[in-house]
Amino acid sequence: MFKNLRELISTMPDEKTCRDYLAKERWNGVIICPYCQHDKCYVIEGGKRFKCASRECYQKFSVVTGTIMGASNLPVSKWLMAIYLLTSSKKGISSYQLARQIGTSQQSGWFMLHRIRLMMKNRSTTLLSGIIEADETYLSRKYRSDYKGLPPQEIDYNMKNKIKNKGAVIGMAERGGEVRVKAMFDNNAKNVWQAINENVKPVSELHTDESNLYKNDEQPYNRKHVTHYKREWVKGNVHVNTVENFGSVMKRGVYGIYHHISYKHLQCYADEYSYRYNSRKITDAERFTISLQNIEHRLTYNELIGKKINQ
Repeated sequence: MFKNLRELISTMPDEKTCRDYLAKERWNGVIICPYCQHDKCYVIEGGKRFKCASRECYQKFSVVTGTIMGASNLPVSKWLMAIYLLTSSKKGISSYQLARQIGTSQQSGWFMLHRIRLMMKNRSTTLLSGIIEADETYLSRKYRSDYKGLPPQEIDYNMKNKIKNKGAVIGMAERGGEVRVKAMFDNNAKNVWQAINENVKPVSELHTDESNLYKNDEQPYNRKHVTHYKREWVKGNVHVNTVENFGSVMKRGVYGIYHHISYKHLQCYADEYSYRYNSRKITDAERFTISLQNIEHRLTYNELIGKKINQ
């Protein structure tokens, strides 16, 4: 097992070893057809591709077919380096920096990073339980992207209306457990409680601040709060320090690495930071290996930029 990027490169020096490693991590020795899930396949083209043995399928595929690397002209070695760099960089890595380090264009690096973030998305259906801390914050400056094409008089450059001009995110932290983050276009009570209900088990103990967003007697939670405007940060075991600490790390990463992000991609960046936070107690190599178990997702460039495709 490698311990750093240098050892990763030295243990997989060429494209063949990278493909063999990826096949082992993806299929664990039994090649599975990504089209029909048939477990018997033939090795063709010297190991570069495979062919399904099912009579109904007979499709040809490679180790990257049906993954975040699918339909990419970049070698697997660059993809593995990009995955390691993004998952191990505590505050993230910009597309310009990634492009310089692995030797590709900035646009390709940007597309790669978003495809890797798709792999880092939390797809767990288990609800948070026990003591849950919830707090909201703002990250995305909308006028950088979503205001393109609007008349100048409709753009609030002075940021007078923070909710209108910034994407809001709510963080929910299970005390001693994981963190989940949900992006919201409007920071209102309806969106806040929708995010909490989708991620927190009923009858859990919910810790918040004094914000009116959390005042709802009809919700099935035992809500307790601290009053920040009175400089009350901890009241017994009631506090939101865990989720606020996570929010500060995410903000420093966004401001220091990415500088500006649009609301359209805000959830992707939130998934990236929550993924690294939830796996902070394992090594970079272990996180890299676990990440490769979630590569079977696909994102096209048109889907990423929101381009409409004529049918």
